[in-house]
Amino acid sequence: MVKHLTALAFGAALLLPASAQGAPATTAKATLVEYSSPMLPPANYRGQWWTTPDHCQYSRAGRPGETVWYLIVNTAHEGCKRRLIQRAYSDYE
Repeated sequence: MVKHLTALAFGAALLLPASAQGAPATTAKATLVEYSSPMLPPANYRGQWWTTPDHCQYSRAGRPGETVWYLIVNTAHEGCKRRLIQRAYSDYE
């Protein structure tokens, strides 16, 4: 009985489109998009941490080529954004 249910589930999974199975649905090439804001550091800033003018503290992260600043939670206060995006790929939807 278990073998039959496993085979049935496997067969049903084969009928799903690739996007439902976790594979990328498109192969479109993503481009880097740059953002500017007085809250962001200069484009040539290479440090790991950044403090905005309103005293919110962030740590640098992101995929290779990206620059995304994530809020350091234990230093956060009201008015801090969760993340600041400086450079990111256009494939986010």
